Amino acid sequence: MRSLVSISILVLFFTVGFNYLTFAQSDKEIVDKFKSGYVTVEKNIKAATTLQELEEVAAQINSLSREFSQHKDLLDKSLYPDKYDASINKLNNEFLLRKGDFTTIDVLQTEVGELKQEVEFLNQRNNELIAQVQNLEARGQKDAKSIKKLENLVAELRSSIRQRDDLVLSMIDSLMPPIVRDKDTLTIEDKTTVATQEQKNNVLNNIKITIRDNIQFIQVTSLKPDDLSAIKKQQADFSGKWSKVGTKLVEVYIDHKSKADELKQIEELFDSWYAAVSSEAWESMNEEFSLNGIELRSFKNGKDFTSSVEMFITEELKNLGVKSEQDSKKVYANFADSTWFEVIQPVWMNYLVENKLLTDENKNKMESKIAEWKNALYPSHLWIYLIAAVLIIVMVVFFFIRRRKQELPSVD
Repeated sequence: MRSLVSISILVLFFTVGFNYLTFAQSDKEIVDKFKSGYVTVEKNIKAATTLQELEEVAAQINSLSREFSQHKDLLDKSLYPDKYDASINKLNNEFLLRKGDFTTIDVLQTEVGELKQEVEFLNQRNNELIAQVQNLEARGQKDAKSIKKLENLVAELRSSIRQRDDLVLSMIDSLMPPIVRDKDTLTIEDKTTVATQEQKNNVLNNIKITIRDNIQFIQVTSLKPDDLSAIKKQQADFSGKWSKVGTKLVEVYIDHKSKADELKQIEELFDSWYAAVSSEAWESMNEEFSLNGIELRSFKNGKDFTSSVEMFITEELKNLGVKSEQDSKKVYANFADSTWFEVIQPVWMNYLVENKLLTDENKNKMESKIAEWKNALYPSHLWIYLIAAVLIIVMVVFFFIRRRKQELPSVD
């Protein structure tokens, strides 16, 4: 009898223990299954590359919520640091944030499509204007009507190029929204988000076309310091934007093998643009001298410019007395009166010095040389005036003394 009771107690003990272990194992499986489902959904939210894929994840969140709602108490005890409701809410919030990203990208890509059409129109328009400017320049006509027409074309071209530049900058902004721009490295999903087949052969080409057109605009027009200052600001805006997102754009649109070549091409175009602005100042000044019949030795920097001016004046000083005085004075008038003091000094000098294209020392050297030239052509007669003044003073003093003597009473 005792043996039977002992067996019954053992059976009961093992049954209870087995059931306890079974329930414990079942609870652990539930918690592990929830955690696994949570991680999967979270990964799917981040991995979604389209809004449609993301909407499918919403169904996964709802399914996870329905499946484990009956185990809420168990999960509240087992999850850390969040409980069941907090975990589901966290997934919903991540879903909404990601959906906002796609909404922004969809809007931006719509904008890119519109910008693309405007840029293409302005590219064509700029080409037509550049051709017209080149045609007028080639004719060499300097009558008032042709000059006015050329000025109007250049103003229209300048405005059109600036407008197109702004559109390309806006396109870059739209193609690189903050969610992508702020990342150090781009994932495959990021690249897919940004790139579309329609844009693939367009974005970087438009950047290169924009820089080339700006270079060509400088080459076909004669610009003043105000124009060049505006272009330098334009360059700063464009290069600043490129420095922030250029590498990422190349990474998105160019395969790995061609990436370095593409970056090199665009960087070289920027260098050519900077060089074109720098050389335009010298070319425009050289044109001013040429218009007045002054042919200086070629110059492309401040040192060469100073040397050319000094050499020209030195040669003219040597020729004093060799050619007629009238011819020498005519050359001086064309150089100094019609060019230097009319255009170079008032229009260009501050720009050259402020932009470090010319030093104060070089400026002073040239002005000193011009003064030397003027003194040689028009020698100062100040010494004559001084002698005359002294003589007059002596005569006045003599006259005054003599008069005083006459007025003094004679002494008998």
